[in-house]
Amino acid sequence: MLHAHSALRYLVLGTGIALLIITGLALAQKKKEYGALPRGLGSAFIGLTHLQILLGFGLLFQGLYTPRLIGHIVMMSVAVVVAQVAHVKNKKAATPGFTLPFIGTLGSLLLMVGGAFAIGRHPFQATVFGG
Repeated sequence: MLHAHSALRYLVLGTGIALLIITGLALAQKKKEYGALPRGLGSAFIGLTHLQILLGFGLLFQGLYTPRLIGHIVMMSVAVVVAQVAHVKNKKAATPGFTLPFIGTLGSLLLMVGGAFAIGRHPFQATVFGG
């Protein structure tokens, strides 16, 4: 489960970065229609963050807890909440836009980077595949 949790972060970060780029470009181009691509990427990002946190809590229940994980757990949990709230609020808006998903994704990714640093790693440090 540790290998799955560690490897999944690349999908989470990649999807989040792709969503950040798509929403950022749409904001810069002053696009109005929140189409299928940002909606799909947003759903994928949220789903992957939920899977990631589920695997993380699974690791805790397996007994892989150390006190230095407190900052990691808190920051990653807040990152998931920030992303979820921003995307749900945007979806429920009368006219969904790009600002909330952009801010929510950016905030979530920054918290994830902080959460990785909280355990003495950076987000792209290889830990599963031999690093």
